[in-house]
Amino acid sequence: MLAHVYATSVDEERHRGENERHARHRALLASHAARPLPRAARPLLPQRLGAAMLRLVRRDRHSLTAYPCRLPDGRIGRTAVVLQNGDWSLVCRVA
Repeated sequence: MLAHVYATSVDEERHRGENERHARHRALLASHAARPLPRAARPLLPQRLGAAMLRLVRRDRHSLTAYPCRLPDGRIGRTAVVLQNGDWSLVCRVA
């Protein structure tokens, strides 16, 4: 009997104010439907072209390995595998 009373009170609490919540949600949906959605922000054409050029210049980035190496100026870089004159070789690149 006690479990039944408790379950009933939990059920009543769950549904309290349900009509008001649904009405608020319907009003919110109606207000969003009334105004058009804004266009997605997109970078300008010169910025997109600049990014494409950088991708072309740095396209051998995928060849970087997890192995550290020392650059000529003393900084730490990462070893890269590159194709030079038909042979694969290991070079130290800026990470």
